[in-house]
Amino acid sequence: MPQSAAIAPIKTPRSSRSREDTRVLIALSEQERRLFFSEKSLQGHPGIEHADMRGAGRETWNRLLKKVQPTVLITGWSTPALDTAQLLYAGGSIDYVCHVAGSVRHIISLEHIEAGLKVTNWGMLIAPQVAEHALLTLLALMRNLGLWRDAMMAPPESLHRERLATRTLHGKTVAIHGFGMIARELIRLLRPFNVRVRAFSAGVPDSFIRQHQATPVSSLAQLAEHADVFVTCEALTPATTKSINAEVLSKLPEGAVFVNVGRGAVVDEAALIDAAKTRSLRVGSDVFTHEPLAHDSALFQLPGAILSPHIAGPAFDTFGDCGRQALANVDNYLAGKPLTGLITPEIFARST
Repeated sequence: MPQSAAIAPIKTPRSSRSREDTRVLIALSEQERRLFFSEKSLQGHPGIEHADMRGAGRETWNRLLKKVQPTVLITGWSTPALDTAQLLYAGGSIDYVCHVAGSVRHIISLEHIEAGLKVTNWGMLIAPQVAEHALLTLLALMRNLGLWRDAMMAPPESLHRERLATRTLHGKTVAIHGFGMIARELIRLLRPFNVRVRAFSAGVPDSFIRQHQATPVSSLAQLAEHADVFVTCEALTPATTKSINAEVLSKLPEGAVFVNVGRGAVVDEAALIDAAKTRSLRVGSDVFTHEPLAHDSALFQLPGAILSPHIAGPAFDTFGDCGRQALANVDNYLAGKPLTGLITPEIFARST
């Protein structure tokens, strides 16, 4: 986590800036730069500097910022944390952090945003893709895709249909933990299956949940009851850490489908493994408490589990969209226009 210090609010907000008095630095690894930006996409933005952040330590990073004095930083997964002194309101040069990826917690703190640092990320751009991945995973688990190969390799006389016990999603009850854009996109994708959707997320008004064609419930335990499918896409906060515990999991029906596309630490993984073994839960997850997932993790031993290496979103063919949004945000910043994916203190507090 970046340094935290007593921070004074911005006294004079910036309006539009010209390119001549603004220095933009792309602080990504070469791999990240190729992933998010093509040479063509950068041609219309002359003067943007690039520093390869691969393996850059704190001393190198601080020296670079002192030399370049950027106004705008385009950041990613490899970008080191920022010190308060490097930010505009504390005497530094940086006024805007344009993050091409999701979480910015490894770069800046809540206090920085509260003091007025402008920060954006890919925002809602990837929500449809994460929802798509959640749907893919839950359908695969309903049909027991993880056991197909073993069934096909077994002797012909094996009772494949009984062993696979495939199920349809049509008409089932789907419980959704979390009610951000991913949850709402998943509800939209689920409509053709004529499912019953129930949802819970602390602090989200019941009226808002009903507005999006879901039935609100009052607790996680109630959410788990009678759920054929349980999907968590909740943000990680102190209150949600390991909130899906043995008690909640015990409320799920025998053989229920469990999918996590939010954050690994929301789930007590030991309790999930135990529930899967003792109550035949079908488990799918794209996120884990510790990543990459250890090769000897007991999750790999669960029959039919569908595990993916944190690839729910964005899809590989849409990283360029995130880069184009970032460059458009830089243009908007220079023109004094609103920024897409702006991170407010409230969004930061609930972000994954």
